This record gives sequence, C-alpha cells and structure tokens, in this order.
Amino acid sequence: MPRTQLRSVVAAVEARASTQLGLFTLDEARALGLPQQAVSYHARPGGRWRRVLPRVYELTALPPDQRRPMFAAQLWAGPGAVLSHRAAGLILALDGIREAPPEILSMEAKVTNSVVVHRGPVAMGDIMRTGHLRHTTIVRTVLDLSCLLDDDTLELVVESALRKNPRWERNFMAAAESGRRGCRALQRVLTRRGPGTPPTESELETRYIQLLRTVDVPTPVRQHRVVGDNHQVLGRLDLCWPRAKLWVELDGRAWHDRPEALFRDRRRQNDVVAEIEWLPLRFTWADVVDHPRETASQTELVCRRRMALT
Repeated sequence: MPRTQLRSVVAAVEARASTQLGLFTLDEARALGLPQQAVSYHARPGGRWRRVLPRVYELTALPPDQRRPMFAAQLWAGPGAVLSHRAAGLILALDGIREAPPEILSMEAKVTNSVVVHRGPVAMGDIMRTGHLRHTTIVRTVLDLSCLLDDDTLELVVESALRKNPRWERNFMAAAESGRRGCRALQRVLTRRGPGTPPTESELETRYIQLLRTVDVPTPVRQHRVVGDNHQVLGRLDLCWPRAKLWVELDGRAWHDRPEALFRDRRRQNDVVAEIEWLPLRFTWADVVDHPRETASQTELVCRRRMALT
C-alpha cells in the first residue's frame, strides 16, 4: 500500500476511534483497509496505539477515562455481551461501588485475565445504554450484585437504587423470594429496612443508620416532615425520634462544602428548633465514617436521656 494511502487509512482508523472513547477493534481497522501488520507496527512499544485486549486497541495520546476499560471489554466480548455487576453499578453511580473491574455478562466462552466474565443470558428488558456503554439495568444490576457483596455494601446499593425509583422495591422483593442465587442476602437487606420504608437521601444517611444498629437505640424515622402552626412545611428531618424530640442532621462531603448550603441548613435548623423545640444533633461524613464508635455512643447517650424525659 502506498505510504500516502497508508497515512490516510491510519487517519481514518483514528477518526473512528475518536468517536468511541479512543478505542477501535482489529476488525474495524481491517474493514477500513488497514493491514494487520500495520496495526501491529503502530501498536509496538512507544507507538501511537496500544493493545489493551485481544483485537482491541486504544490511542495512546489520550487522557485517562474510567469508561475506556469498560468499553474495551464490551468491544472485546462482542455484541451479545453487556457490562454487569460492579461495572454496571459504577456506571449507574450506585452507592458502595467506588471502583470496579471491567465485568461482563455473556453467553460466550471468552476468557482473559483483565475482564471478569459471568456466564448467563440477559433479557433485552434488562439492558440499557449510558453513552457508549451497554450495561444491565438498575434492577438487574442490584440482583446480580446481591450474589457478590456483603450485606452492608448491598444495603448501600439498594438504598441508592430505591432513591432513583422507590417502586423498584417490588421487583427486589419478588427477586428475594425467587430462590435464585443471592436472594437470601437481598432478603436480609430488605428485612433490615422494612417494607415501604422511604429510601435514605444519601449514602451518609445509610451509613449512619447502619451505625445505629451497633447501639441500643430505636430505629429512627426517616424523612419526617415538620409542619408549623400555620400549616407551613418548615422542612424534612433526615432522621429523627419523635418520642425523644430528637433529630439528626447529616452534613455530606460535597454539598456542605459550599457555604451557602451550610448557612441555609443552619437557618432551617433554627426554624425547626424554634417551632417544635426538638434537640438537633449534627454529624459529618468524618464523624460517621472515621469515628463510628464515638458517633454511635453519643447518639445513644443523648437519645436515652431524651427518652427518659418523656
């Protein structure tokens, strides 16, 4: 192939890759007219391309992108495969899934050390897309994760899923009773929270509720609406114990980094205290995650004292 034509084909391959997160397959390159030996030449050490999986290549002059390894696995596995389990949980931004290996669900028998492969069928109704990534839906992802995660992490996942759509609780309950693999873990998590319980509003709330199970306090009421004498809704309390006239405000890592959010919450707290005369407790992410024993003990002590006054 003449050098001018070769450069043109290489440019076409890279243009194709630029439309799909910097990735292309050997089959795509060959379909554009690039010989396999030319692909191997440009994928040599220090070359302009890098082989990331069998027959899958990426452009080297690109910034990192956490989607790229997942899309590479999708291209490698073929059109019948979908990203699943922890990979799908990460794509869907479910709580408790901080990082994930490329993980797919497929009926194919492909194996590679850099991709976790689960064997099994996927119904069309269990597949969705986020940009280039083809992955399992939230409901199917939660069911798959119930086979892999410990109960506390699975609870984080479930709460964040129900935050997106509380009606999915019915799907989870049906799956928990189906006898499929992982259903016992899902059943334990659903029993913990109780049927019909409103989902938490953040990962921090879920972690705090889990923390409370280590001490002797009643289960708190979630998302309690405070209504003033004029029937005006003053706000919702994250978690509270109405009998003890005690409530908890949790300051998340991101939202409360902004001063305007902090000041707004302080004003709301003052309005609630002035109206209903309840005692507030405030905890941060660091209190709950880095100092769990102290936070749990302080909550238990204050709650017991307030209960004794009723």
